[in-house]
Amino acid sequence: MEQPSSSSKVTVEYFDPHGVYQLLSPGLLPRLPLHNLHWESHAGPLRSIDSLHIDLVPGTQPGQALRPVSSAGAATSSNLTLSKVKSEDSTASGGDGFHTQTLGQVSGEKPESRTDAPAKPAVRERRHQIPGLRQTPYLKIFFLRCDDNETYKAQARREVREWIKEHTPPTQSSTKQNTQENHDAYEWMIIHVVVPNTAAATQPRSSGKINEGSSGNAAEKTAARWRGGGSSTILEKLRADFNGSSRSATDRVSQIRIGINDVPYDMLPRVVPAIPGSYTETPQENENAWIDFIAKLKFLILASFDLRVGQYEEDIREKDTQRSLPGWNFCTFFVLKEGLARGFESVGLVEDALVGYDELAVGLDAIVREQTTAESGPQPGGSFLPYTQDLMEQAKKTKTAILSDIGEDDADIDAEEPIDLQSNNQDHTSQDIDEIPVDATKKHYRELILSNNISIFDFRCYIFARQLSLLLRLANAWSSQEELLAKLKEQRESSLQGVAARFPKVRQSAEENLVVLAEICSRALDFVASIARILRDDIWSSQLEKGGAKEKGEESDSVTHDPIMGKVVDNMASSFTFAVAQQILAQTATKVLPIPPSTLAPPGSNIGLDGQEPKASIPEPKTMMHPARTTSLAVRSTSRESSAAGGRSSSVPETSTISSFNKPGLEKLAGHRAELYLLSRNVMEQIGKERGWGTGWEEVSDLKERESDMEEVDLTVSNGKIATKSPSPRTIFTLEGIKNKLLRTALDNEEDFLRLFETLTDKALRHYTVAGYRQSVLSNMADLAILKYHQKDFAAAASYFVRMTPSYGEGGWSQVEISMLILYAKSLKELQRKEEYVRVVLKLLSKAARNEKERQLRKSAIKMCKPSCFEGEEMISVVSYLDELLHVTKELEHEITIPLRSFFGRLEVDGTAQYDSQQDSFSLQLHLRYLLSDDLTIDEARMRINASFGDTNREIWLKSSGPTTFKKGRASMMVKTDVIVPGIYTVGHVSLHVHNLTLDYEHGTTNLGVAHGDNFFKSPKILLYHRAEAFDLKLHASRYMHLDRNRSLELEISTGWNDVKNGELHIRAATAGMRIQTSEASVVAGSLEISRKLEAGVIRFGPLATKSSAKISMPFNLEHDSTSVSLKIEISYTTEKGTFFYATLPTMSILLPLGVNVQDVFKHNALFSKFTISSATSSPLRLLSSRLEGSEVFDSACGVNFTQPVVIFPRQPASMLYKITKKSDNALLPSLKISKPPKSSMSLVLHYVCLEEEIDLAISTSLNSSFQGTPLQPYSRLLIPTVVSELQSHLTPFDLEKIAVLSEVSTSYLANIKWKDRFLGLGRMPEDNSDVATIIAEGLQAWQHRTPPIPLTPISMSEESIAACRSIVIPVDVPRVTVVHTADLKFAKTSPVFSDTAVSASNQPIPVTLHIKWTRKWDIKNEQNTNRPADLEFFYEVSGPTDTWLIGGKRKGHFKIPNATPTTTSTQDQNLSFPVVLIPLREGHLPFPNVDIKPAPTARIARSSVVSEEDLQPKQTVACETDYRNAGETIRVISNAWKTTVSLDASGPQGGAMLLESEGRSASGEVLG
Repeated sequence: MEQPSSSSKVTVEYFDPHGVYQLLSPGLLPRLPLHNLHWESHAGPLRSIDSLHIDLVPGTQPGQALRPVSSAGAATSSNLTLSKVKSEDSTASGGDGFHTQTLGQVSGEKPESRTDAPAKPAVRERRHQIPGLRQTPYLKIFFLRCDDNETYKAQARREVREWIKEHTPPTQSSTKQNTQENHDAYEWMIIHVVVPNTAAATQPRSSGKINEGSSGNAAEKTAARWRGGGSSTILEKLRADFNGSSRSATDRVSQIRIGINDVPYDMLPRVVPAIPGSYTETPQENENAWIDFIAKLKFLILASFDLRVGQYEEDIREKDTQRSLPGWNFCTFFVLKEGLARGFESVGLVEDALVGYDELAVGLDAIVREQTTAESGPQPGGSFLPYTQDLMEQAKKTKTAILSDIGEDDADIDAEEPIDLQSNNQDHTSQDIDEIPVDATKKHYRELILSNNISIFDFRCYIFARQLSLLLRLANAWSSQEELLAKLKEQRESSLQGVAARFPKVRQSAEENLVVLAEICSRALDFVASIARILRDDIWSSQLEKGGAKEKGEESDSVTHDPIMGKVVDNMASSFTFAVAQQILAQTATKVLPIPPSTLAPPGSNIGLDGQEPKASIPEPKTMMHPARTTSLAVRSTSRESSAAGGRSSSVPETSTISSFNKPGLEKLAGHRAELYLLSRNVMEQIGKERGWGTGWEEVSDLKERESDMEEVDLTVSNGKIATKSPSPRTIFTLEGIKNKLLRTALDNEEDFLRLFETLTDKALRHYTVAGYRQSVLSNMADLAILKYHQKDFAAAASYFVRMTPSYGEGGWSQVEISMLILYAKSLKELQRKEEYVRVVLKLLSKAARNEKERQLRKSAIKMCKPSCFEGEEMISVVSYLDELLHVTKELEHEITIPLRSFFGRLEVDGTAQYDSQQDSFSLQLHLRYLLSDDLTIDEARMRINASFGDTNREIWLKSSGPTTFKKGRASMMVKTDVIVPGIYTVGHVSLHVHNLTLDYEHGTTNLGVAHGDNFFKSPKILLYHRAEAFDLKLHASRYMHLDRNRSLELEISTGWNDVKNGELHIRAATAGMRIQTSEASVVAGSLEISRKLEAGVIRFGPLATKSSAKISMPFNLEHDSTSVSLKIEISYTTEKGTFFYATLPTMSILLPLGVNVQDVFKHNALFSKFTISSATSSPLRLLSSRLEGSEVFDSACGVNFTQPVVIFPRQPASMLYKITKKSDNALLPSLKISKPPKSSMSLVLHYVCLEEEIDLAISTSLNSSFQGTPLQPYSRLLIPTVVSELQSHLTPFDLEKIAVLSEVSTSYLANIKWKDRFLGLGRMPEDNSDVATIIAEGLQAWQHRTPPIPLTPISMSEESIAACRSIVIPVDVPRVTVVHTADLKFAKTSPVFSDTAVSASNQPIPVTLHIKWTRKWDIKNEQNTNRPADLEFFYEVSGPTDTWLIGGKRKGHFKIPNATPTTTSTQDQNLSFPVVLIPLREGHLPFPNVDIKPAPTARIARSSVVSEEDLQPKQTVACETDYRNAGETIRVISNAWKTTVSLDASGPQGGAMLLESEGRSASGEVLG
């Protein structure tokens, strides 16, 4: 057989007639292989060859071996023996593609390797006619030993010339050029080996003319000529004689000098006497010589390779163009093109070689297709054997063995067939070969191809084997590395032992290429799929040929239906497929894959329920084939952590456990290797099924059941008769035909079968884990789980089930998932794990319910005339699991919650709240669709509804009244609550409780796995309202407001039809900064008792009769101003029917609707205050009464009383004037006696009505009267606030003013409102099932038509009506004034003529007197103060406009007011007079000058350091007011002329009118009138 080789290696033939190779090899072999070769392709870019190995092969001599010629003597025969180098042929996969193999001789066997073969004369090898089978070297080297010039002339030159003549390539010989000889193109080279202690060793490399390979030392330059004779050295003579004379001639001569230490002592020549001026080579020159030799070696090898490739490509093109011609043979073309591919492979161009084989594989497929479709006649591309002889013989032996086992004889077997006595040895050898079924060296494939004696099966196997070997080389697989290292070691061992010890250590190549390894596995999968079919066809063809069925068509069916032969074919195909998969797995094995450790238990480990059972050891797939890389299931680490599920760790490692260094191709390699493991497992599993060995999946299939017991009927049978099935042939099981040892071992017994099944599955799982194929990992995990369950290893099965069951649900395999869950639940039940059992059974039942829901949907689709492909689907029964679940949950200590949709397919809430009669409670109805077959009885149902607006945190819980039983299908139930909080609600939560199990549904949460548009839940918005007769709470701002006290809120309680025994109010402020003083709450109306037990925010009250009401007032305060406040009010009250709950969140405005401004005017004896009352909002208000209440110090008086309400508009305020006088001292004596300061503050009391309240009252009254006695009356508490709110939102300030003027409100503002949208959620009327929102909308529209305008309620001015209206008390403090001055300017001289207005002449002085009168009666706070300052000093100033008055006299001055003691009266008039002169500067009505009186500033005088008591007292602030009586008075100023004489004579000196005389009116200072 051919021996494989996976290295880049070319053959170099050397001729060593002088036995010098053993001296040269220590220096040559360390420099091999050749590196960095570059070849220019004929049809592509430059190709680089990183490494090229050289196979040095000794050449055969034509005659007797030549002895070395030297002056020192001849070499002994032992030298010749040492010069031989052991070598192996490297044909086959890595051998030279251009080699010629001798037909009939095993390629690995060589003549020189056979010691018993007689010597044969050397004969020139005859060239084979097919170029692809030639075996010739790329380079021939002649090792020459010539010790001096005389020997060269006498013998060496002739010897070299004869060798060149014998071995010169045709392309370089003088014969006629023959292009076909380029298939064997090679180069030649002469190496002159210089031995020490010879005359040649003293010669330089050149005589001075050419200094080649020399560093130019001094000895060489000074030596004129070499004394040995002649003018040229031996190297120069060789180059001159054999290199050629042209400039472009190739240099084929090199010289290597051997050091004296590198020659064994017995081979060292006799010492030559020293020659003066001899040459000694330096180490650098020696290294340069080796570099020159290696460079020439590279050049010559590539030159011959280029010639060969060119010739092959030309021949291939020629043959390819002849494809369509008759007689064209694919096998011949294959050998030719394979020769080119092998040539590429030999030099390391593996990619190019692989492309060649891929093209040949495609060509073979095309030829096979053409022959299949071709008609009878000559087959295109040549003919192939119809079957493989080896397979036919193996099938024949297998059939014979089977018949012998079952006790039958094969009539076709020749009784006289010879018996092979050595069959045992042959069987053993064939079994070893069968372990590696795909091998290019298994047969002489190339000879079979050349002779057209090959079948399609062998042809495909050979091509794939060659592709496999090339891909392994590309991948740098371990198999090719080990072979290369073995070759190098063998080559080096042929050298001298002493020298070989200095060789550098052989290093392995780089890491494997995972991408290429993955490509190998991928191709292997495709190859196995096709070759198995070809193998079956091949065997059946051989049987047909054997039986002559092709000539006898009637026997064809009997042959193909032979059960025994079918078993033979199955076994052989299974064995071959299994062996190929195992071979590829072994060849692509690499340590680079970070395969996680196995979790399978080692054999012999005694583990009970929490672990593994002991199993027999089955060798791993590589054991039988590659002992060097063996491993076994028995050799595994047992140090793994125990997990909760059976003490087993996960086979799927976490991300952190896998190497983060992700190399290219790692995932693909791991994935394809996993597929090969599964392929092997499937082959074995298929055979095991024939023996009845299962892996657990049979139990899964037994769980299925048919929905209906229907019998299948064959519709093709006529007359409606059911055809009876023919009896199946007997099942035959045998291992005959299965050659793979591992497969036979696994099929020997069921225990080994299951063990190998588990091993292969585990390996596939771990490889899929590295590849990241999650679904494949989970699928294999399911296989392991089913297997463990089948083996009663429940702990291990549970550990797998817990991780892989979710995968099937996600992938849509619901039935398989249910099967897994059933087995998982049974495992947990056996293990007594109740918690996990409950969790798994819940999941199982939910999956079953989901399948039932999908089935119902499909049925509904069928009813709607939609096609369905799910008829007859098998369902899995989960009956009785619900009862077991409920029984186990009773024993649990905690509650388990699952989604409601796990058992139910539909949840619908009726949107109509059903209110109970004569009590404040309501119910809602639930409609559910139960999906399970087992009945479910729940203990309680609960539902939560959440507020959609307002207080969104508000929720109401409804509960069922007792147990409810659900049967499969639709069911209804009621949930009830005693809590009513009006508002719009949505259902947020529904839960069913049974024992410790809770089924809940949370609306609005994100449920994973729920498809978009899921219609599980349906519920409209629910609008809760308070019926007119129900318990009610209303919050109002207190109608009585005192600005000097805390404001209050009034809470009105109405019992309706409830006879309240007791109740409890919980009040909390919903406005920031608001504090409610519930401890000061009081009943202001009604008969209600409040508990005095103080508790913040809580008011407890006693009984309150039916249809009664009460008002509770509660003070409050605010930290900052706010226009409105909100309260959270919750009340629970108890009646004979139970305890009920009501809550509300009212918001009301506390903004004062009016504003009051005051303006004070002080007089000597009275104070006049003007109060301006305005609206603080955009709404008008009606002022009913106004009074200013006096105090202990002051009295007030008003001259006008209200006879009708005064309408105050936002831009039209009202003014009220009051006169305030101080009471006499006698009235203050009672207050002085009790040493208590009298109260001086007064109060302004206003009674008013807001227009908005009038509108609300009018609308409420109208609606109540309109709905009285109609079906809408119960909804009045819902309707009236809604209508009022809508009306207020549509009224503008102009509309409000219009209503205030007309005293009526129009309902036209509500015409365009869609009332139905405002009342959605009320459901339907129980009487006629009509929509409540529609009825309300129609009723409101009818009300609008009946009452277009609604008059406002008239307001009575009686004391009772005024007292019932809103009132506000505003504290009024009289300003404290220390001194009130009265200033008056009086004329000194007055005219006797009486006139209302004084008249004076302009520019005339008017003497006046300034009279100042003061009083301190308005200084209320200091009247009782005994520590008054001694005197008060003031200054006055008379001023006026400078263009109007000229003021003279005492226009400025100051005066003092003496201290008034308690014994003196502060009201005593004190008059002061000051003369002032006024001169008017212009005519007209001039206002009097202004008189300004101000207190004088006090100046502190610095005294001694002693601080007196007076200094420590606070300084009094002096405030004063001036009552200027002349304010508003004027003086008429006229001209002072009384008589005037004017000349009108034009002849005068001035030429016009002239003033002659003027007379004044009166004397200076006299007022004229």
